[in-house]
Amino acid sequence: MTISDSQGNVTYVEVVEPTCAHGTAKASYTTTDVAIATVYLWHMEVRIPPGHAGVTGLALVDSGHFILPFDSAGPVWLVGDDDLLQYDYNKELGNNIKLATYNTGIYDHTWQVRLIYTPMSDYDQTGAVLVVPSG
Repeated sequence: MTISDSQGNVTYVEVVEPTCAHGTAKASYTTTDVAIATVYLWHMEVRIPPGHAGVTGLALVDSGHFILPFDSAGPVWLVGDDDLLQYDYNKELGNNIKLATYNTGIYDHTWQVRLIYTPMSDYDQTGAVLVVPSG
């Protein structure tokens, strides 16, 4: 899906559904690659289905740095049960984007994640319009 904003930026939606095996400790978290690179991330939505019961966690990671949620003291996690979490980010991401997950429960769990972004090659923060003369 693509959308255009008032400045002419075309945005895309990348949907990722990471699954984490039961018995995965926070300290031994797993990662799922995200198939986008060098983008301006506008927004992230995370659907935590019923059943996670607070025993799972998910975080957005860029080049090994936990960035959403962020805490300078170290990794923090999105934790919940039957929740839709939405975060505006409005910053550039690099080319090594992953979703980190843990699951200390007794069942495997999956999340639904939507990343709304514009490739940096198409990003225009000035609102400028490119005019190409005809003829």
